[in-house]
Amino acid sequence: MKKKIDTRTPQNWLKVAAITVVALFSISSCGSSSDSDEALNTQLAETQEKIEELQQTVKELKEKAERENQLVDESQEEVTESNEQNTEETNQENSSDMDPDDPSEEAITANLLETYSWFENSEAVEELQEILGIEADGWYGAITREAHLAILETKELSTAGVPDEEPPPCPPQEAMPESEVIPMASIVPDIDGDGNTENGQTYYNADLEVFYAKVSAPDFGPYWVELDDIGPGPSNQWKASFGTDINNDNQSEFWISQIPFGASSVGYRVLIFEDCALNIAYIPDSNELFIEGGTVMNSWRIACENEDGAPVIVQYAIIRGAVEGEGSLTGMVYKLSSTGFTFITARNLETFEDPGGPYGTGCESWIHDPPPWVIS
Repeated sequence: MKKKIDTRTPQNWLKVAAITVVALFSISSCGSSSDSDEALNTQLAETQEKIEELQQTVKELKEKAERENQLVDESQEEVTESNEQNTEETNQENSSDMDPDDPSEEAITANLLETYSWFENSEAVEELQEILGIEADGWYGAITREAHLAILETKELSTAGVPDEEPPPCPPQEAMPESEVIPMASIVPDIDGDGNTENGQTYYNADLEVFYAKVSAPDFGPYWVELDDIGPGPSNQWKASFGTDINNDNQSEFWISQIPFGASSVGYRVLIFEDCALNIAYIPDSNELFIEGGTVMNSWRIACENEDGAPVIVQYAIIRGAVEGEGSLTGMVYKLSSTGFTFITARNLETFEDPGGPYGTGCESWIHDPPPWVIS
């Protein structure tokens, strides 16, 4: 209930002033005739002055009271609005507590236990980041992984769904010089071993007389490398040939063949993707190629085998001499690493027992079909 200011007292004062005037007038009328008109007029003037002062006072008090009442009304309105706002906020909080979209403890736990992949970008990761209280950009990186592990350990939950930390994705290489693709020369490798295929092709720049090999995909690269100088095209060519997995690590090698090479044999270079770059894996201490084919007198075979339990590649060579018993029968054993091929040993084919036959076990290869570990 609003408080009002009492404005009646000044009005009573005005009444008193009026009565006073009447009384003074009566007293003046009852006086002797000797009283002069001048004295009466003086008294009346003084009384009138007092009445005007009282009227001014009443006016000022009334205005003051109206201002105070206005302030009281405004204050009361503010209190009412504040109470209404508090009531609304309380209702909103109560409504929020009962919001069916608000994740329950079970939903939070399910999100924490979900399996994620390194540098995954998804709505599930964004929801996880909101639970973790970090920037919700949807990318699962080092910051998300650290916060994820911390909350799982605090809640004593399994960390099986937390991915291993890996190097950041490779940035694209600068553009390859504009070149013509060599026809009938493309393969489908998984050059980086991520379970997705890329397109591998060879190219020739006639102005520069340079050959290139390139691998690319919508979300990969492109990455390219300049190939060995074998003379100008098109009479000379490097052609994309096939892919292999020498190390059995689900990461393809990109094989390219030199044309022409020999009447009945083919020479190959091997390309690998390491340290965010497409590189040529050379045979150590030489510029020789891996060779396949030959004649009755001289033949070569490339084999993928094992040496002391480790996967290796073997270059078999049987070079027959002009006289029976002369010549060489060897198998050069190499191991493939991130820096290229490393020589391991030389096999004497006269004493080596090869379970795959006299020329070793051929490497499994793919051309237009994806490698067997890639889910199409």
